[in-house]
Amino acid sequence: MTDIIRFIMGCAAVVGSISMGHAVMPAMQHPDCGVIERLRVYSPQLRDTVTVDVWLPENYDAGTAHRYPVLYMHDGQNLFDASTTWNGQAWEMDATTCRLIRAGEITPPIIVGIHSDAATRVSQLMPQQAVSAAGLDELMAEVRLKGQPVEGDNYASFVVNTLKPVVDYIYPTLADRDNTMVMGSSMGGLMSLYLICLYPETFGAAGCLSTHWYGSLDAGDRFGNAMMNFVETSLPDAATHRLYFDHGTTTIDAYYGPWEEKALSIARNKGYVSPVNLDSFVDEGAPHNEDAWAGRVDRPLRFLLGRHK
Repeated sequence: MTDIIRFIMGCAAVVGSISMGHAVMPAMQHPDCGVIERLRVYSPQLRDTVTVDVWLPENYDAGTAHRYPVLYMHDGQNLFDASTTWNGQAWEMDATTCRLIRAGEITPPIIVGIHSDAATRVSQLMPQQAVSAAGLDELMAEVRLKGQPVEGDNYASFVVNTLKPVVDYIYPTLADRDNTMVMGSSMGGLMSLYLICLYPETFGAAGCLSTHWYGSLDAGDRFGNAMMNFVETSLPDAATHRLYFDHGTTTIDAYYGPWEEKALSIARNKGYVSPVNLDSFVDEGAPHNEDAWAGRVDRPLRFLLGRHK
Protein backbone atom coordinates (compact mmCIF):
# COMPACT_ATOMS: atom_id res chain seq x y z
CA MET A 1 0.00 0.00 0.00
CA THR A 2 3.01 2.33 0.37
CA ASP A 3 2.82 3.71 -3.18
CA ILE A 4 -0.95 3.87 -3.44
CA ILE A 5 -2.41 7.38 -3.62
CA ARG A 6 -5.95 7.73 -2.36
CA PHE A 7 -7.75 10.78 -3.66
CA ILE A 8 -10.50 11.78 -1.29
CA MET A 9 -13.60 13.83 -2.01
CA GLY A 10 -15.54 14.02 1.23
CA CYS A 11 -15.49 10.47 2.54
CA ALA A 12 -15.51 8.66 -0.81
CA ALA A 13 -12.15 7.00 -1.46
CA VAL A 14 -10.93 6.44 -4.98
CA VAL A 15 -7.66 4.57 -5.36
CA GLY A 16 -5.34 5.76 -8.10
CA SER A 17 -2.41 7.94 -9.07
CA ILE A 18 -4.39 11.12 -9.57
CA SER A 19 -2.61 14.50 -9.47
CA MET A 20 -4.44 17.80 -9.17
CA GLY A 21 -4.33 21.03 -7.19
CA HIS A 22 -0.55 21.50 -7.15
CA ALA A 23 1.22 21.31 -10.50
CA VAL A 24 3.74 18.77 -9.25
CA MET A 25 2.95 15.88 -6.93
CA PRO A 26 5.29 16.02 -3.91
CA ALA A 27 7.84 13.23 -3.74
CA MET A 28 6.61 10.12 -1.98
CA GLN A 29 8.22 9.55 1.41
CA HIS A 30 9.53 6.06 2.09
CA PRO A 31 9.69 5.17 5.80
CA ASP A 32 12.35 3.07 7.50
CA CYS A 33 9.58 1.27 9.38
CA GLY A 34 5.82 1.20 9.20
CA VAL A 35 3.90 2.19 6.07
CA ILE A 36 2.98 5.52 4.50
CA GLU A 37 -0.25 5.96 2.56
CA ARG A 38 -0.87 9.15 0.62
CA LEU A 39 -4.18 11.00 0.61
CA ARG A 40 -5.14 13.88 -1.65
CA VAL A 41 -7.89 15.70 0.24
CA TYR A 42 -9.86 18.54 -1.30
CA SER A 43 -10.28 21.45 1.12
CA PRO A 44 -13.27 23.72 0.45
CA GLN A 45 -11.91 25.99 3.17
CA LEU A 46 -8.57 26.50 1.37
CA ARG A 47 -9.99 26.05 -2.13
CA ASP A 48 -7.25 23.58 -2.98
CA THR A 49 -6.28 19.94 -2.79
CA VAL A 50 -3.95 19.13 0.10
CA THR A 51 -1.41 16.32 0.13
CA VAL A 52 -1.49 14.26 3.32
CA ASP A 53 0.91 11.43 4.21
CA VAL A 54 -0.54 8.97 6.74
CA TRP A 55 2.01 6.86 8.62
CA LEU A 56 0.80 3.52 9.95
CA PRO A 57 2.86 1.70 12.60
CA GLU A 58 4.45 -1.72 12.32
CA ASN A 59 1.97 -4.58 12.69
CA TYR A 60 -0.89 -2.27 11.72
CA ASP A 61 -3.90 -4.32 10.71
CA ALA A 62 -7.08 -2.57 9.63
CA GLY A 63 -8.90 -5.90 9.76
CA THR A 64 -8.72 -6.24 13.53
CA ALA A 65 -10.80 -4.59 16.22
CA HIS A 66 -7.79 -2.60 17.43
CA ARG A 67 -8.07 1.16 17.15
CA TYR A 68 -5.33 3.80 17.22
CA PRO A 69 -4.81 7.27 18.67
CA VAL A 70 -4.05 9.88 16.01
CA LEU A 71 -1.31 12.52 15.94
CA TYR A 72 -1.87 15.29 13.39
CA MET A 73 1.30 17.07 12.30
CA HIS A 74 2.02 20.12 10.14
CA ASP A 75 4.70 20.35 7.42
CA GLY A 76 4.04 16.70 6.66
CA GLN A 77 6.53 16.63 3.78
CA ASN A 78 9.40 16.93 6.29
CA LEU A 79 8.46 14.18 8.73
CA PHE A 80 9.74 10.83 7.51
CA ASP A 81 12.25 10.80 4.66
CA ALA A 82 15.22 13.18 4.45
CA SER A 83 15.93 12.15 0.87
CA THR A 84 12.75 13.94 -0.26
CA THR A 85 13.06 17.22 1.70
CA TRP A 86 14.38 20.59 0.54
CA ASN A 87 17.26 20.62 3.05
CA GLY A 88 18.08 16.92 3.34
CA GLN A 89 16.69 16.78 6.87
CA ALA A 90 13.59 15.14 8.37
CA TRP A 91 12.00 14.65 11.77
CA GLU A 92 12.57 10.89 11.41
CA MET A 93 9.17 10.37 12.97
CA ASP A 94 8.97 6.80 11.70
CA ALA A 95 12.25 5.64 13.23
CA THR A 96 11.72 7.38 16.58
CA THR A 97 8.10 6.30 16.91
CA CYS A 98 8.97 2.68 16.07
CA ARG A 99 11.80 2.68 18.60
CA LEU A 100 9.53 3.93 21.38
CA ILE A 101 6.78 1.47 20.44
CA ARG A 102 9.20 -1.46 20.46
CA ALA A 103 10.47 -0.37 23.88
CA GLY A 104 6.90 -0.32 25.18
CA GLU A 105 7.12 3.39 26.02
CA ILE A 106 4.27 4.72 23.89
CA THR A 107 0.96 3.57 22.46
CA PRO A 108 1.27 2.95 18.70
CA PRO A 109 -0.32 5.91 16.87
CA ILE A 110 -1.41 6.79 13.38
CA ILE A 111 0.50 9.93 12.31
CA VAL A 112 -1.20 12.26 9.82
CA GLY A 113 1.32 14.54 8.10
CA ILE A 114 -0.33 17.55 6.42
CA HIS A 115 1.89 18.95 3.68
CA SER A 116 2.53 22.68 3.47
CA ASP A 117 3.36 24.86 0.48
CA ALA A 118 6.12 27.48 0.80
CA ALA A 119 3.97 30.13 -0.90
CA THR A 120 1.07 29.81 1.54
CA ARG A 121 2.57 28.15 4.63
CA VAL A 122 2.90 31.21 6.86
CA SER A 123 -0.53 32.57 5.96
CA GLN A 124 -2.21 29.21 6.61
CA LEU A 125 -0.42 28.50 9.89
CA MET A 126 -1.01 32.01 11.26
CA PRO A 127 -3.21 32.05 14.42
CA GLN A 128 -5.73 34.37 12.86
CA GLN A 129 -7.83 35.36 15.84
CA ALA A 130 -4.74 35.80 17.98
CA VAL A 131 -3.37 38.57 15.80
CA SER A 132 -6.57 40.27 14.70
CA ALA A 133 -6.67 42.54 17.75
CA ALA A 134 -3.13 43.71 17.01
CA GLY A 135 -4.02 45.17 13.61
CA LEU A 136 -4.29 42.40 11.08
CA ASP A 137 -3.38 44.19 7.84
CA GLU A 138 -0.26 45.80 9.27
CA LEU A 139 0.80 42.63 11.02
CA MET A 140 0.45 40.64 7.82
CA ALA A 141 3.15 42.81 6.26
CA GLU A 142 5.35 42.56 9.34
CA VAL A 143 5.43 38.77 9.31
CA ARG A 144 6.05 38.68 5.58
CA LEU A 145 3.01 36.85 4.25
CA LYS A 146 4.06 37.57 0.65
CA GLY A 147 0.71 39.17 -0.14
CA GLN A 148 -1.28 36.11 0.93
CA PRO A 149 -4.40 36.60 3.06
CA VAL A 150 -4.30 35.22 6.60
CA GLU A 151 -6.05 31.83 6.46
CA GLY A 152 -5.31 30.32 9.85
CA ASP A 153 -8.99 29.85 10.60
CA ASN A 154 -9.59 28.19 7.23
CA TYR A 155 -6.63 25.86 7.75
CA ALA A 156 -7.82 24.97 11.25
CA SER A 157 -11.32 24.30 9.93
CA PHE A 158 -9.88 22.10 7.18
CA VAL A 159 -8.03 19.96 9.72
CA VAL A 160 -11.02 19.56 12.03
CA ASN A 161 -14.03 19.59 9.70
CA THR A 162 -12.67 18.03 6.50
CA LEU A 163 -9.48 16.07 7.13
CA LYS A 164 -10.32 14.47 10.48
CA PRO A 165 -13.64 13.01 9.27
CA VAL A 166 -11.80 11.54 6.26
CA VAL A 167 -9.10 9.98 8.44
CA ASP A 168 -11.66 8.62 10.90
CA TYR A 169 -13.65 7.16 7.99
CA ILE A 170 -10.71 5.37 6.36
CA TYR A 171 -8.70 4.22 9.37
CA PRO A 172 -9.51 2.46 12.68
CA THR A 173 -8.97 5.51 14.86
CA LEU A 174 -9.79 6.41 18.42
CA ALA A 175 -11.63 9.56 17.38
CA ASP A 176 -12.33 11.06 20.80
CA ARG A 177 -10.58 14.13 22.20
CA ASP A 178 -8.26 12.27 24.55
CA ASN A 179 -6.80 10.27 21.67
CA THR A 180 -6.56 13.10 19.12
CA MET A 181 -3.37 15.17 19.31
CA VAL A 182 -1.59 17.78 17.23
CA MET A 183 2.10 18.68 16.91
CA GLY A 184 4.34 20.96 14.88
CA SER A 185 7.37 23.22 14.92
CA SER A 186 7.92 26.94 14.37
CA MET A 187 4.70 28.25 12.76
CA GLY A 188 3.45 24.68 13.14
CA GLY A 189 3.98 25.06 16.88
CA LEU A 190 1.80 28.15 16.85
CA MET A 191 -0.89 26.39 14.84
CA SER A 192 -0.82 23.37 17.16
CA LEU A 193 -1.48 25.65 20.14
CA TYR A 194 -4.10 27.53 18.13
CA LEU A 195 -5.94 24.33 17.21
CA ILE A 196 -6.19 23.06 20.77
CA CYS A 197 -7.50 26.49 21.86
CA LEU A 198 -9.90 26.91 18.95
CA TYR A 199 -11.17 23.31 18.98
CA PRO A 200 -10.76 22.07 22.57
CA GLU A 201 -13.48 19.48 22.04
CA THR A 202 -11.43 17.90 19.22
CA PHE A 203 -7.83 17.96 20.46
CA GLY A 204 -6.79 16.80 23.91
CA ALA A 205 -3.07 17.55 23.64
CA ALA A 206 -0.66 19.71 21.66
CA GLY A 207 3.09 19.45 21.09
CA CYS A 208 4.68 22.80 20.24
CA LEU A 209 8.36 22.63 19.24
CA SER A 210 10.41 25.78 18.60
CA THR A 211 7.18 27.77 18.69
CA HIS A 212 7.58 30.94 16.60
CA TRP A 213 6.37 33.33 19.30
CA TYR A 214 7.88 36.55 18.05
CA GLY A 215 6.60 36.70 14.47
CA SER A 216 9.55 38.58 13.01
CA LEU A 217 12.28 40.94 14.11
CA ASP A 218 10.44 43.83 12.43
CA ALA A 219 7.30 43.15 14.46
CA GLY A 220 9.09 43.74 17.74
CA ASP A 221 6.95 42.68 20.70
CA ARG A 222 3.57 43.14 19.04
CA PHE A 223 3.23 39.62 17.72
CA GLY A 224 4.46 37.98 20.92
CA ASN A 225 2.13 40.10 23.01
CA ALA A 226 -0.78 39.20 20.72
CA MET A 227 0.01 35.53 21.24
CA MET A 228 0.27 35.91 25.01
CA ASN A 229 -3.10 37.67 25.11
CA PHE A 230 -4.60 34.84 23.10
CA VAL A 231 -3.11 32.19 25.37
CA GLU A 232 -4.41 34.07 28.41
CA THR A 233 -7.97 34.19 27.11
CA SER A 234 -8.22 30.96 25.11
CA LEU A 235 -6.18 28.21 26.77
CA PRO A 236 -8.40 25.14 27.27
CA ASP A 237 -9.24 23.56 30.61
CA ALA A 238 -6.24 22.01 32.34
CA ALA A 239 -8.49 19.25 33.67
CA THR A 240 -8.95 17.85 30.16
CA HIS A 241 -5.95 19.01 28.11
CA ARG A 242 -2.16 18.65 27.97
CA LEU A 243 0.56 20.93 26.58
CA TYR A 244 4.19 20.41 25.57
CA PHE A 245 6.61 23.24 24.71
CA ASP A 246 10.29 23.30 23.83
CA HIS A 247 12.92 25.36 22.03
CA GLY A 248 16.60 25.44 21.21
CA THR A 249 19.01 28.27 22.00
CA THR A 250 20.72 29.10 18.68
CA THR A 251 19.64 30.60 15.32
CA ILE A 252 16.08 31.99 15.57
CA ASP A 253 15.30 29.69 18.51
CA ALA A 254 17.45 32.07 20.57
CA TYR A 255 14.53 34.56 20.50
CA TYR A 256 11.91 32.15 21.85
CA GLY A 257 12.93 31.64 25.49
CA PRO A 258 11.37 34.75 27.14
CA TRP A 259 8.09 34.33 25.28
CA GLU A 260 7.91 30.65 26.11
CA GLU A 261 8.44 31.40 29.78
CA LYS A 262 5.50 33.81 29.64
CA ALA A 263 3.31 31.18 27.99
CA LEU A 264 4.33 28.57 30.57
CA SER A 265 3.57 31.01 33.38
CA ILE A 266 0.09 31.62 31.97
CA ALA A 267 -0.49 27.88 31.66
CA ARG A 268 0.61 27.26 35.25
CA ASN A 269 -1.66 30.03 36.50
CA LYS A 270 -4.52 28.28 34.72
CA GLY A 271 -3.88 25.00 36.51
CA TYR A 272 -1.41 23.19 34.23
CA VAL A 273 1.10 21.26 36.31
CA SER A 274 4.32 19.50 35.30
CA PRO A 275 4.56 16.62 34.58
CA VAL A 276 0.86 15.78 34.74
CA ASN A 277 -0.45 17.91 31.89
CA LEU A 278 2.44 20.26 31.11
CA ASP A 279 5.99 19.60 29.94
CA SER A 280 8.72 21.90 28.67
CA PHE A 281 12.32 21.51 27.59
CA VAL A 282 15.20 23.76 26.59
CA ASP A 283 17.56 22.07 24.13
CA GLU A 284 20.83 23.89 24.82
CA GLY A 285 22.78 24.65 21.66
CA ALA A 286 20.06 23.36 19.32
CA PRO A 287 19.23 25.35 16.16
CA HIS A 288 15.95 25.78 14.31
CA ASN A 289 15.81 22.82 11.94
CA GLU A 290 14.49 19.31 11.40
CA ASP A 291 17.66 17.63 12.67
CA ALA A 292 17.19 19.40 16.01
CA TRP A 293 13.53 18.38 16.22
CA ALA A 294 14.41 14.81 15.30
CA GLY A 295 16.96 14.79 18.10
CA ARG A 296 14.36 15.54 20.78
CA VAL A 297 10.99 14.47 19.38
CA ASP A 298 11.08 11.37 21.58
CA ARG A 299 10.29 13.64 24.53
CA PRO A 300 6.96 15.04 23.23
CA LEU A 301 6.05 11.59 21.91
CA ARG A 302 6.44 10.14 25.40
CA PHE A 303 4.40 13.00 26.82
CA LEU A 304 1.62 12.75 24.24
CA LEU A 305 1.46 8.96 23.81
CA GLY A 306 3.20 7.55 26.87
CA ARG A 307 1.82 4.39 28.40
CA HIS A 308 1.50 6.25 31.72
CA LYS A 309 -1.13 8.69 30.48
